[in-house]
Amino acid sequence: MTTTGYDPQDSHEPNPDEPPVTGNRIIDSALAALAGTQQLTVTEQLQRLGAAHETLADVLESSRSAAIPMPKPQTRQP
Repeated sequence: MTTTGYDPQDSHEPNPDEPPVTGNRIIDSALAALAGTQQLTVTEQLQRLGAAHETLADVLESSRSAAIPMPKPQTRQP
């Protein structure tokens, strides 16, 4: 298993009942908060989805402002 929660070498597929693991505690927490939303009312589902969306959007925005170091891919050679 990798930090992304999926290892292509693993013969088992990811468990859809468990949130993926990214290694980022903020993202992992937002995804974990969505567990069990199928049993909630539509209003409660929207609240949880909205909160997760806001958290994930904040992480994305902070990555754009260099608050979170991003990997630097190698330059492609022709």
